[in-house]
Amino acid sequence: MTTKHEELLLKAKSLIAAGKFNDADAILDPLKIENPLSQDVARLWCSLAMRTGRATDVPAYAAKIYAHVQGDFHKAHWAHVLGTASFVLLDLPSAQAHFTDALNHLMALARTGKIPPQKEPVKLLQTEENVFVSGKAEQLLWTTCAQLARLDIPAFPFAGTLLGLVRNGCLLDFDKDLDIAVRMESWDACCAALEQAGWARSPMRIEYANYRDYVHPELGITLDICGLQARGKQIVGGFALPGYPDEYQRVSVFPKFDLTPRETDYGMVWFPRQPEKILTAFYGDWRTPNPHWDTVVSALNLESFTLLVRCYAYHRLIQRWLVGDLSKAWCYAHQIALKDPDDVLALRSRQWLERALIRLKREIPAWPINQRQIRVYTRMVADLFHEGHVNFLQTARALGTHLTVCVVSDERVVENKGKLPVMKQTERAAVVAACKYANAVITETPASVTLEFMQQHGFDIYTFACASEQERLDKYKLCESLPAEMIQELTYTSGISTSDLVMRILDGVGSKKANRKGSA
Repeated sequence: MTTKHEELLLKAKSLIAAGKFNDADAILDPLKIENPLSQDVARLWCSLAMRTGRATDVPAYAAKIYAHVQGDFHKAHWAHVLGTASFVLLDLPSAQAHFTDALNHLMALARTGKIPPQKEPVKLLQTEENVFVSGKAEQLLWTTCAQLARLDIPAFPFAGTLLGLVRNGCLLDFDKDLDIAVRMESWDACCAALEQAGWARSPMRIEYANYRDYVHPELGITLDICGLQARGKQIVGGFALPGYPDEYQRVSVFPKFDLTPRETDYGMVWFPRQPEKILTAFYGDWRTPNPHWDTVVSALNLESFTLLVRCYAYHRLIQRWLVGDLSKAWCYAHQIALKDPDDVLALRSRQWLERALIRLKREIPAWPINQRQIRVYTRMVADLFHEGHVNFLQTARALGTHLTVCVVSDERVVENKGKLPVMKQTERAAVVAACKYANAVITETPASVTLEFMQQHGFDIYTFACASEQERLDKYKLCESLPAEMIQELTYTSGISTSDLVMRILDGVGSKKANRKGSA
C-alpha cells in the first residue's frame, strides 16, 4: 500500500473512533475496491460493517482474506473474524466451526514456539479519573435507582455492582459498568424512564429481549439492565432470544428473593433483602475475590452451558490469545473446561497456553477453589474482651467459612444478668470487629433465634457456649425452633471470665499497692 493509502486508513480509524461512521465508510469503500486483499483495509472495513448493521456483508469478504493470507497467526485472526460475524448473525453452528479453526491455528502456532505479540494495555492518562474509585459511578447508581423508585419501578443493584456493594461496601474499583435488574413486568417502563432521563441506548450486536445497555451522556458510564421473571419457585434471567431453540438461550436461575426499601442521600431505593442469595447463585464463594471471573461464561447458576454461552467463551478466549494476553486466554480456557470437562478444544488450548506461560517464565493464573459457604451465627456480650472470647470465636469460625457475631445491647444484658456491662455496646462491638475470626459484626437481632431468621440471613449454624446448666437451658430455649443439625454448643473456656476480671480489678490487681502487698 502507498503512503497515501496508509494516511487514509489512519483517517478512517480516527473517524470510527469519533463515531463518524458514514465519513469513515466513504474512505474505506474505495480502498476496499482498490486493495481487495489488503488485510489492513479488510480489518477496518469489517469492524465498521459489524458496528453499522452490515454484518451480513462480512463473511464473504473475510473468507476471501482467510483463503489468501499465509501463516497460522493471520489465519487465526480471520477465522476469528468469520466466527464473530456468524455469531452476530446468530448462525451459531458456523460461529463454533470458525472459532474451532481459529483455536487450531493458534495451537499450531504454539507448537512452533511462537506466540502473538502482546499488546500494551491502554493506560488512563493522569488527567483521566476512575469514576468507580472517585464515587461518581456509585452516586449515579443511587440517583438512577431513586429516580426509578419514584416512578414505582423497583430497579435494584445486580451482578458485579451488587457484589461490590455487599462485599466491599462500595463499587468494585476495576468494574467497567453498572448493573441493575428489574422484573419483566416493569421492563418497558424502566427502559422508557431511562431514555427519558437522558440515558442513550447503546446498540448491541445481538438484541436480547431481557438485556440492554445504556450509556450516560455526560459521564460515559455504561448501565446494563437485566430483566428477571418468576418461574415457579425460581427467578430466571440471562439472555433471551424468543423464537430460537434452547441452545440459543442463556438462562440464569436464582432462588426467590424479596426487595426492601433503603434510604440513601438521593432518596429511597430498592435493594435485595437477601443479597447473599443472589451472589451465592452467581458466584458460589463470592467472598473470595477472583478478578479473572467472567459472569457470562462462569456463572454457577447457568441452567445449561449452551451453544450461545460456548460461543461467547470461545470468542473471548481467541480475542485474548490473539493480542498476546496469554494469562487471560488461559483463564477463559479454564472456565470452559470447568463448565464442560469434555471440551477437548478447551483442554488442549489450556495445555498449550500453560506451556507458553512456563516457557516465558510467566505465572499461570491462580483460580480460587469455589468452596461451599457455611455461614455461622452467634450472639455474645463480649464485655472486657479476653482470652475466653478469642477461643470461642476461633472455634466458632472453624465450624464454617464465615462468622457473623451479634454483640447484644446493654439493655439485653441487664435483662439477662441484672446489671449493665462495663463497656458500652459500641465499645464491645468495636473490639469484636477487630478480632480476625469475626467476619461481620451486627448489633440488632431478635431475642430468639428462629428458623425464619436463620434462613433470611443465609446462616447455616447457630453456636454458643455455656458457663452453667441454667445458661444452657436458657440458650436452648431461645433457639428451640431450630432443627438440631443447625445448633452447635461449644466448650466454655474455664479459668477466665469477665466476672473474674472485674474481681481482679476490685482486688487491686495490677496496682502499685497490690504489687507491694504481693512482695512483702
